Parts: sequence; C-alpha cells; structure tokens
Amino acid sequence: MVFKMIGDHEQPDHLHLQPCLRKQTRGQLSNKRNMHLSQKTMGSLAVIAVILCISIMGANGQQKKSECCKEVSTEKITVPITGFQLQRRNPPCVKAVIFYTTEGPKCSHWREDWVQIKILELRKLQAAEKGQKTDSTTVAP
Repeated sequence: MVFKMIGDHEQPDHLHLQPCLRKQTRGQLSNKRNMHLSQKTMGSLAVIAVILCISIMGANGQQKKSECCKEVSTEKITVPITGFQLQRRNPPCVKAVIFYTTEGPKCSHWREDWVQIKILELRKLQAAEKGQKTDSTTVAP
C-alpha cells in the first residue's frame, strides 16, 4: 500500500482513488442507460420494418383485394334482399348501392327511385330489429 502525505498526516493512496471509482460507476450506469435506449431503438426499428413490409406487400397486390362495383344496374331486384352497403366512388369502383341478396351481391345505381325506397325500408327494419333486441334484453324487477 502506498501512502501519501496530506498536510501533517499520512493517508493510504486508495482513499484518493474513490472519486475515480465513483466516476467509473457513473460511467457504467450511463452505459446501461445507453444499452437500454439502444434496445428500445432496435425494437422500434423492428416494428417499423414489419409495417414497411406489410405496406410493400399491399402495394404489390399480394394482399386479398376487396371486390367492388365497377358497373351498376338500373333494373329492380326481384329476389329477396338481405342487406345493403353504400359504396363510394374510388376508381375503378363507382358510386353504387350494393344489395346483398340470396343470389349474391348486386350493384345498383344509387339515384334510382326504387333503390332509395328500398334503402329506407331496410333502415326502418334495422331500427325496428335494434329496438326489439334492446327490449328483449331488459330485465323486469
């Protein structure tokens, strides 16, 4: 052990090394923080990479394409209609009302009078069904 003279007293040299040890400990803590931040960054980059791959697959057309109406009919539908959906214009898809029938979906022109009447009828039925479902779920005291 090495001794140094400090004033009138001799003190071991290891006492002077303690501040250096504290700095190393702080440095080690700093390295741990940097390592933790680095792990967070790597995780974020992995998420971004996955999202980018999904986007590229979609752009290449490898995902399932949804069907849409590219043409519409003005003829009145005579088979039972089970539901409908409004389709906005988004080329190549045209603005239309898609009626779901027992024979499959049918694309109808949204301006036809019979189409507007049928939509109102179906909405009234939906509202009535919704009311019945709420009534049947209420509990009597």
